[in-house]
Order: sequence, then C-alpha cells, then structure tokens
Amino acid sequence: MKTSSLPADPGIHIAWWNTGLSPTRVPDRAGPAHFQAAAQVLRHLIEVVRADVIVLGEMAERSIDGLHDACPIARADYTWLKAFHPAGRSRFSQCVLSRTDRITVEFDRSIIQDEGGGIRKVGQAFLVRLRDGNQPLHLIASHWPSRLFMDRHDVERTHLAAFLRRWIDDQILRYLPDANVVLVGDFNDEPFDEGMERYLHASRDRDRVKRNRRLFYNPFWRHLHAFPPGAAEDRSCDPGTYFHAGGRFSHWRTFDQLIVSSSVLCGRFGWRLNEANTRVAPLPALESSGDPLAPHPFFDHLPIVGHFERQPSPTSRASRASRARMATS
Repeated sequence: MKTSSLPADPGIHIAWWNTGLSPTRVPDRAGPAHFQAAAQVLRHLIEVVRADVIVLGEMAERSIDGLHDACPIARADYTWLKAFHPAGRSRFSQCVLSRTDRITVEFDRSIIQDEGGGIRKVGQAFLVRLRDGNQPLHLIASHWPSRLFMDRHDVERTHLAAFLRRWIDDQILRYLPDANVVLVGDFNDEPFDEGMERYLHASRDRDRVKRNRRLFYNPFWRHLHAFPPGAAEDRSCDPGTYFHAGGRFSHWRTFDQLIVSSSVLCGRFGWRLNEANTRVAPLPALESSGDPLAPHPFFDHLPIVGHFERQPSPTSRASRASRARMATS
C-alpha cells in the first residue's frame, strides 16, 4: 500500500501565559530586563512549543512595545491583536498573537457581568480559524480576580463561573450545540473548586463528558501533583501552573487551565483535543537553572498549551460515505 510522503497536519497549538508584565493595578511595573526575560519565554513558545496562537495576560500598550523590541520573531511572524477593551472603570488586559501565514483571530466580544454587584470581567471571546478553512474554534480567554482581592470562598467566584456558563449556553451552544469551545486563562481557582466543576461544569471524567454533550472537559486535573524527574516532554503531569511563595502547605496552584467542550474532546465538528500534547510549558529559564521547580524572580505563572487536531467535517464524512455507497452499488 502506498503511503503519503506529506507531513502530518500540525493542527493548531494554542498557548496561554499570564505574563505579569502589566497588571491592571500596576501597569508600568516592568522594565527592559523584564521584557528581555519575557521575550525568551515568547521565543520558547514560538520555536519549541510551536504555538500558533498565544494569548498573553496582564498586558498593556507599554508591554507590547517592550516585547516588540525584544522579540523580533514574534514581531515579524505573528499578528498582534490588542484586546484592551473597557469594562466599567477598568479594562481587559489581554493580547492575542497569531501565526500570520496560517491563522486568523477575530475579536468577537467582551463578556462582562453587570448584575448590580459591580462589573466583573468574565472573559473575551475570539474566533480562531485556519486560513485554508475548517470549522472555527470559539476561544474564550479569562483572567478572574486574584484571591488577594476575592477570597476562595467568596460567592462572587461561583457567580463568575455560572455567568460564563450561561453566556456560552445562550450565545454559542444554543445555536450550534456541537460548537468547538475552548476556554483558557488564569481562573485563580483550581480544577476542583466549586465554580469550575459545579457551575462551569468542567469535568475530569472523559467518559462522562463523551456521553453528556453539556459537560466540558478539563485536562488540567492531572496537573495537581508533583511530576517525576526527567525531560518535560516525558512528563505526564506537573505540580501546577502558579508558584505561590507564601503557600502554607504547598507552593503550587493549578490556576491556569485550558478547558474544552464535549465536541472538541470527541472530535465531532472539525477539531479534536490532543490531550498528550496539552500540558504545562515550563519556562526556559526554569529548565536551564537545573531545578525545574525553581521559581522565577519575576514570573510566577507557567505558560500552558493545548493541541487541536483537524478532523473531517461532518459534510466531508457524509460525502465520502455517499461516494462509497455509490461505488458499491
């Protein structure tokens, strides 16, 4: 049997990183040395992780200027989409980079909760497409309040999750039940916290998500414990994504997560999650230090990456099945 010599389709790699360069409360805290260090991480995501879409959190105009100057490959090969949209007296502080030659990213809208208890930044919705077609990925990027300002048990945390879930149901799944929905961000909640599991309906159970299309799947449950020593590509789990130096019982939290709809887990509508390639992406500075768990003096969040493989569209499958029936009749 003749085999194709064409390389495997790379699909789309989507990365999220809370840079910490420009928090909303201290937007100008980063200096030239910080931009140089951040550029090292960005190059790692581009050249090693091969990220096609990179969502950066805690960014501002000054952060973009600094990274533009410090990372020529990102400036030359990626389109930068600023998402600094207002939310009451505050604003969103996210930026999306997309590989210009193969990806388009379109801003859809900001998701803002305003129900009498103050305005909350729930997330921002984007449409991610390959330039040569296929179904879009509905990407929602979020950065929820820090536990310094909103306690873990504050009821507002569950309200954020419930509001986002309702928004997805009403604005996306109501019209396209098998839409490819991908959530990324720094939720400042762990996968097991009530908002993520009970209100967002992000499950750890693959089989249950496959049977129940209303559930989401959260592969970052496996990043809740220490990993065995060895190269990053050989690890099946990691200790977390956020280093909390003042943690009483543990320095690590899994606050940064990537969550997908049932359709993406099952590959029903053009895209399937490759879970083996969906993981934490250790900072290159941590790896070169000889201690992969050593905290960085400025960055306390690790990037994460999700890999999405192209699947035949429903139309393509039906067409092939029809041709097969005609050939045998």
